[in-house]
Amino acid sequence: MQDEYIKAIEKIKMDNDRKKDMRKVLEMELASTPRKPARTTRLSGSKKAAIAAAAIAVTMTGVMLIPSARSTINAAVKAIFNKPIPKGAIDESVYESKGREERVIPSDIPDYSSHVSEVEKRDKEEDEAMKKITVTKPDYFKDDTLNQLAKTYMEKGYTILMNEKNCDLSHEVEGFKEASWYTEGFHVEYHVGDNATGHSGSTFVFKATEEQLQGYLKNQHFMINDEREQHGQKKVSFDKFWKKSTDAEGNVIYKASWKGPEPVTKLLPSDRARFTNYELTYDPASHIAVCVIEDGGGIG
Repeated sequence: MQDEYIKAIEKIKMDNDRKKDMRKVLEMELASTPRKPARTTRLSGSKKAAIAAAAIAVTMTGVMLIPSARSTINAAVKAIFNKPIPKGAIDESVYESKGREERVIPSDIPDYSSHVSEVEKRDKEEDEAMKKITVTKPDYFKDDTLNQLAKTYMEKGYTILMNEKNCDLSHEVEGFKEASWYTEGFHVEYHVGDNATGHSGSTFVFKATEEQLQGYLKNQHFMINDEREQHGQKKVSFDKFWKKSTDAEGNVIYKASWKGPEPVTKLLPSDRARFTNYELTYDPASHIAVCVIEDGGGIG
């Protein structure tokens, strides 16, 4: 290891254990660097100056701008992001586009032209709505962890939808506004399986205080009780609906599920009871929540 690195580390005001960790990281970084001819292995004057400048910056600000710090952030993101999207899932926008391509409007129905015009109008409205709520640029969010999580989903081919704009759109279209259960965040939507036996899925990623998180849980509990009432089922209390636990990393876990009664009359062999499943992971340290929702079943 180069002497300049050691000197730079010694200038930083921190405990000895942390300095040892930094030196180990730098040694690993140097060891992983491709070998060069012996005559060029010594640091150039410009590199020495850069190291000195970095040491001064770290000493003054106390910020650890080294690979180990970035790794720590990424490790935390991966830990809470450990919510894999089901194998074979397809982004909802891609699924909807495929449905449009396969859609057939019988030409012998009355007012065929007006039906076609109405469908085209609806498609256009849906496309405009999607444009309003889709994240199109990197680092959109103020919170860096949210940006990293969003990028991870983007790299897997999923459309990033803004929670805030989606709530505004819900208010505009359906005449109601959801509770403010987050500071900022996004969600992705996908479809698993075919039209008959498959189900919809969504993953909500958002930053929330403890109070806001409880608001989100109450919001979902309210909607499920509304579903239960529509299906002739008794309402369930909040504590009986949400099952709370803690994982090995200290994250708070909330799980819940609902299944409606089997339909009395089935139009298709695949018709089955409606269901919704939740699994929410909340990191109290970063105030990041990740909630995976499965929704399916129904008639027709």
